[in-house]
Amino acid sequence: MNHLKYKLMSFMQGRYGPDPMYKGLFGLSMALLVINLFVRSALVYYLSLGLIVYAMFRFFSKDRTARAAENQRYLILKEKLKKRFLLAKNRVRDLSTHRYRACPSCKTTLRLKKQTGTVHVTCPVCRNAFDVDIRW
Repeated sequence: MNHLKYKLMSFMQGRYGPDPMYKGLFGLSMALLVINLFVRSALVYYLSLGLIVYAMFRFFSKDRTARAAENQRYLILKEKLKKRFLLAKNRVRDLSTHRYRACPSCKTTLRLKKQTGTVHVTCPVCRNAFDVDIRW
């Protein structure tokens, strides 16, 4: 048994191994396989298998710098999507009490109290003053 353990350890020496992108790819492929149980689409099936193959390629790769760069891009994209989802969730939650508007100068999203009419606003980030028309 120890012989097999040492063979596996020497095989994995210098390989990239699991990272958040690997886990995300594998999770997405499993979700697609579950969806395929109900949809029965060859496209979804082959897409999920392709994701599994790519995840395993990344797992066993020896090009650590390229895999680390891919992982960094994945983490940045994941964070952007997470922020966008959270903003959408907050907009729905605050629909009756607040309005969200973007600053025309720095594009920061501002949360404003719901006051119908024209409201004078100063952006806390860039200190730009502007008027916002809240209709409903």
